[in-house]
Amino acid sequence: MKNKDDRKWTAVIILLASVLFFIMGFMFPLLQTGYGIGPFTLRSDYIYLGTSFGYFFDKGEFFIGLLLLFFTIIFPTLKYIFLFLTLLGRRFSRHQFITTALEIINKWSMLDVFVVAVLILNMKFDSTIIVSRVENGTTLFAISVVLLMTSSFIAGKIVARPEIPK
Repeated sequence: MKNKDDRKWTAVIILLASVLFFIMGFMFPLLQTGYGIGPFTLRSDYIYLGTSFGYFFDKGEFFIGLLLLFFTIIFPTLKYIFLFLTLLGRRFSRHQFITTALEIINKWSMLDVFVVAVLILNMKFDSTIIVSRVENGTTLFAISVVLLMTSSFIAGKIVARPEIPK
Protein backbone atom coordinates (compact mmCIF):
# COMPACT_ATOMS: atom_id res chain seq x y z
CA MET A 1 0.00 0.00 0.00
CA LYS A 2 1.78 3.04 -1.26
CA ASN A 3 -0.22 5.95 0.02
CA LYS A 4 -2.47 6.97 2.85
CA ASP A 5 -5.68 6.67 0.78
CA ASP A 6 -4.93 3.06 -0.15
CA ARG A 7 -4.35 2.18 3.51
CA LYS A 8 -7.48 4.09 4.54
CA TRP A 9 -9.74 2.27 2.08
CA THR A 10 -8.18 -1.07 2.99
CA ALA A 11 -9.01 -0.34 6.64
CA VAL A 12 -12.58 0.68 5.68
CA ILE A 13 -13.10 -2.54 3.67
CA ILE A 14 -11.75 -4.66 6.54
CA LEU A 15 -13.96 -2.74 8.96
CA LEU A 16 -17.05 -3.33 6.79
CA ALA A 17 -16.20 -7.04 6.64
CA SER A 18 -15.86 -7.03 10.42
CA VAL A 19 -19.30 -5.43 10.80
CA LEU A 20 -20.77 -8.08 8.50
CA PHE A 21 -19.22 -10.93 10.52
CA PHE A 22 -20.27 -9.20 13.76
CA ILE A 23 -23.91 -9.06 12.63
CA MET A 24 -23.78 -12.66 11.40
CA GLY A 25 -22.27 -13.67 14.76
CA PHE A 26 -25.49 -12.42 16.36
CA MET A 27 -27.73 -14.12 13.81
CA PHE A 28 -26.17 -17.58 14.13
CA PRO A 29 -26.09 -19.53 17.40
CA LEU A 30 -22.91 -19.79 19.48
CA LEU A 31 -23.79 -23.13 20.97
CA GLN A 32 -26.28 -25.92 20.73
CA THR A 33 -26.97 -27.50 24.06
CA GLY A 34 -29.42 -30.08 25.23
CA TYR A 35 -29.98 -33.51 26.66
CA GLY A 36 -29.66 -36.81 24.93
CA ILE A 37 -28.88 -40.46 25.28
CA GLY A 38 -26.36 -41.85 22.84
CA PRO A 39 -27.09 -40.62 19.31
CA PHE A 40 -30.61 -39.44 20.25
CA THR A 41 -31.18 -35.85 21.36
CA LEU A 42 -34.20 -35.46 23.63
CA ARG A 43 -34.10 -31.70 24.08
CA SER A 44 -32.05 -29.09 22.28
CA ASP A 45 -31.60 -25.33 22.70
CA TYR A 46 -29.53 -22.82 20.78
CA ILE A 47 -27.62 -20.10 22.57
CA TYR A 48 -27.12 -16.82 20.72
CA LEU A 49 -24.62 -14.10 21.50
CA GLY A 50 -27.27 -11.40 21.68
CA THR A 51 -29.25 -13.20 24.38
CA SER A 52 -26.38 -14.92 26.21
CA PHE A 53 -25.89 -12.08 28.70
CA GLY A 54 -29.56 -12.46 29.67
CA TYR A 55 -28.74 -16.02 30.68
CA PHE A 56 -26.27 -14.72 33.26
CA PHE A 57 -28.70 -12.04 34.47
CA ASP A 58 -31.36 -14.74 34.96
CA LYS A 59 -28.90 -16.81 37.01
CA GLY A 60 -28.02 -13.81 39.21
CA GLU A 61 -24.53 -13.39 37.72
CA PHE A 62 -24.88 -9.65 37.11
CA PHE A 63 -21.15 -8.88 36.93
CA ILE A 64 -20.49 -11.49 34.24
CA GLY A 65 -23.69 -10.47 32.45
CA LEU A 66 -22.62 -6.80 32.40
CA LEU A 67 -19.10 -7.72 31.23
CA LEU A 68 -20.57 -9.79 28.44
CA LEU A 69 -23.04 -7.04 27.47
CA PHE A 70 -20.33 -4.36 27.46
CA PHE A 71 -17.61 -6.29 25.64
CA THR A 72 -19.82 -8.00 23.06
CA ILE A 73 -22.34 -5.28 22.19
CA ILE A 74 -21.68 -1.83 23.62
CA PHE A 75 -17.90 -1.53 23.24
CA PRO A 76 -17.67 -3.03 19.72
CA THR A 77 -20.54 -0.83 18.51
CA LEU A 78 -18.89 2.31 19.88
CA LYS A 79 -15.57 1.24 18.41
CA TYR A 80 -17.13 0.61 14.98
CA ILE A 81 -18.73 4.05 14.99
CA PHE A 82 -15.60 5.85 16.15
CA LEU A 83 -13.34 3.96 13.74
CA PHE A 84 -15.64 4.66 10.78
CA LEU A 85 -15.73 8.35 11.62
CA THR A 86 -11.95 8.45 12.08
CA LEU A 87 -11.32 6.71 8.75
CA LEU A 88 -13.71 9.09 7.02
CA GLY A 89 -11.67 12.02 8.32
CA ARG A 90 -14.01 13.23 11.05
CA ARG A 91 -12.27 14.75 14.09
CA PHE A 92 -13.81 15.58 17.44
CA SER A 93 -12.84 18.22 19.98
CA ARG A 94 -11.67 15.45 22.32
CA HIS A 95 -10.52 13.10 19.56
CA GLN A 96 -7.15 12.33 21.14
CA PHE A 97 -8.82 11.50 24.47
CA ILE A 98 -11.29 9.16 22.74
CA THR A 99 -8.47 7.53 20.78
CA THR A 100 -6.46 6.97 23.95
CA ALA A 101 -9.49 5.60 25.80
CA LEU A 102 -10.24 3.19 22.95
CA GLU A 103 -6.61 2.05 22.86
CA ILE A 104 -6.70 1.34 26.59
CA ILE A 105 -9.98 -0.54 26.29
CA ASN A 106 -8.70 -2.30 23.15
CA LYS A 107 -5.99 -3.86 25.29
CA TRP A 108 -8.87 -5.72 26.89
CA SER A 109 -10.26 -6.89 23.55
CA MET A 110 -9.11 -10.40 24.36
CA LEU A 111 -11.91 -10.28 26.90
CA ASP A 112 -14.19 -10.97 23.92
CA VAL A 113 -12.47 -14.31 23.51
CA PHE A 114 -12.65 -14.88 27.26
CA VAL A 115 -16.38 -14.21 27.29
CA VAL A 116 -17.00 -16.71 24.49
CA ALA A 117 -14.79 -19.23 26.32
CA VAL A 118 -16.77 -18.69 29.54
CA LEU A 119 -19.99 -19.33 27.66
CA ILE A 120 -18.59 -22.47 26.08
CA LEU A 121 -17.18 -23.78 29.37
CA ASN A 122 -20.39 -22.90 31.17
CA MET A 123 -22.43 -24.93 28.71
CA LYS A 124 -20.00 -27.67 27.71
CA PHE A 125 -19.83 -30.71 29.91
CA ASP A 126 -18.09 -33.99 29.13
CA SER A 127 -21.09 -36.24 29.54
CA THR A 128 -23.04 -38.76 27.55
CA ILE A 129 -26.31 -37.17 28.69
CA ILE A 130 -25.58 -33.45 28.23
CA VAL A 131 -25.06 -32.56 24.58
CA SER A 132 -23.22 -29.35 23.68
CA ARG A 133 -21.76 -28.29 20.35
CA VAL A 134 -20.04 -25.11 19.23
CA GLU A 135 -21.98 -23.52 16.38
CA ASN A 136 -21.11 -21.10 13.55
CA GLY A 137 -21.83 -17.95 15.58
CA THR A 138 -18.69 -18.54 17.65
CA THR A 139 -16.47 -18.58 14.57
CA LEU A 140 -18.22 -15.60 12.96
CA PHE A 141 -17.85 -13.52 16.13
CA ALA A 142 -14.16 -14.48 16.45
CA ILE A 143 -13.54 -13.44 12.83
CA SER A 144 -15.24 -10.08 13.46
CA VAL A 145 -12.98 -9.46 16.47
CA VAL A 146 -9.81 -10.23 14.48
CA LEU A 147 -10.92 -8.03 11.55
CA LEU A 148 -11.83 -5.17 13.91
CA MET A 149 -8.39 -5.39 15.53
CA THR A 150 -6.74 -5.41 12.08
CA SER A 151 -8.68 -2.39 10.87
CA SER A 152 -7.95 -0.57 14.11
CA PHE A 153 -4.23 -1.32 13.73
CA ILE A 154 -4.17 0.02 10.15
CA ALA A 155 -6.15 3.11 11.17
CA GLY A 156 -3.73 3.70 14.04
CA LYS A 157 -0.81 3.66 11.61
CA ILE A 158 -2.57 6.13 9.31
CA VAL A 159 -3.38 8.58 12.11
CA ALA A 160 0.00 8.25 13.85
CA ARG A 161 2.12 8.72 10.73
CA PRO A 162 1.40 11.77 8.58
CA GLU A 163 1.81 11.44 4.82
CA ILE A 164 5.22 12.44 3.50
CA PRO A 165 4.90 14.67 0.42
CA LYS A 166 6.86 13.59 -2.66
